[in-house]
Amino acid sequence: LVPAAVGSLSAAFPELAEQQGHVQAVIADEEAAFSSMLSRGIKEFNSRAEAIKQTGGGGFDGASAFFLYDSMGFPLDLTELMAREAGLAVDVSGFQAAMEEQKARSAAAAAASKGDGALLTLGPEQTARLADEGVAFTDDSFKFDLGADAGATVRAIYGAGGFVDAAEAGGGETLGVVLDRSSFFSQAGGQVPDVGSLVEAGGGATFRVSSVQSFGGYVLHVGSLESGSLSAGDSVACNVDGERRRRISKSHTLTHAINLALHQVLGEGVSQKGSLVDDSKARFDFSHGKAMSAAECERVEALVRTMVAEALPVHIQTVPLDKALAINNLRAVFGERYPDPVRVVSIGPEVPALLAAPESDEWEQYSIELCGGTHIPSTSDFGSFALVEECAVAKGVRRVVGVAGELAAEAEAAGAALQSRLPQPAAGA
Repeated sequence: LVPAAVGSLSAAFPELAEQQGHVQAVIADEEAAFSSMLSRGIKEFNSRAEAIKQTGGGGFDGASAFFLYDSMGFPLDLTELMAREAGLAVDVSGFQAAMEEQKARSAAAAAASKGDGALLTLGPEQTARLADEGVAFTDDSFKFDLGADAGATVRAIYGAGGFVDAAEAGGGETLGVVLDRSSFFSQAGGQVPDVGSLVEAGGGATFRVSSVQSFGGYVLHVGSLESGSLSAGDSVACNVDGERRRRISKSHTLTHAINLALHQVLGEGVSQKGSLVDDSKARFDFSHGKAMSAAECERVEALVRTMVAEALPVHIQTVPLDKALAINNLRAVFGERYPDPVRVVSIGPEVPALLAAPESDEWEQYSIELCGGTHIPSTSDFGSFALVEECAVAKGVRRVVGVAGELAAEAEAAGAALQSRLPQPAAGA
């Protein structure tokens, strides 16, 4: 089927002809994986069916049917078909209940990843109300400069019951504060949000910020009022946890370095599938059909360490989107919608040099990406680097985790200690 599809569609999609071998390999791998899954599922089904018959049961309960689906990849309709052939029933309503429980657990896990930011959200109704009341979008352009004057004005206070004019400390309620301007980075692009505090200009109120989320142009600072009272119209100072931000920025720049190293080691088939950037690690998900070998992991680690040793400067500039996309070796996330103009983050060459000679082959050796996150000034700020994990996330998607600085040194020490415990080869072996 693949040659026929390529022959029919390659005029419109010429890249298909170049990737025909890869497509056929992926399909063959999927067929083999499905066959293996089906064999395991049938074995598990038969084992459970036999146990049901021996105990005089009437069929598969919802939990058993869901286990076959969730853990064995066995479709419900196939379970029902095979159950009928064996003279057994399937509790479909119980299966659906188990499915809803799993969805609830998944939603809870996703909410937990946002911390307090998941407790309050501004939906279309709330953002429309802010717009109707003349509240302008939050100017968060100060978020890239920790030293910028972050004086701001409270424009709205939002709680579980809706908008309020003022709030008092002591209630323990989670609140969201909308400002006219902010130096806090809201969660975006895999980068976790800033934390810190908002301090009323007269010192009468302190609002502890535990999460920051953006909704339709309005930045919501989520947290709790620790002291005093806060009202719409009050002036506050934005105090970002600067040390934490610097560690997060280090991790974000690290994902760019890892991305480049993966391309150099594994080839152009690698594309970013996700990331998580926090104050302790850089987690990077990418497309790749098999586990990386130990040698490949070592090469990636060595390449990033070379970048550390070279102390490459990190340059950031906002440029027109079309000019950015013309730069050779530019990395962008497939399907992502980028603003115009867009921020270009280059590790090594200055952005004007990239724009002056966008097609230069020289750029192949550097990390150049479109990115709206925060970064460190130089790769020397990593201090050191260690690749601490490589694993599967989904079919055709791998994950690596890297750490820098003291955490990298700790990882290296732990590795050396483990190595010393292994049997050493005999002399001359």
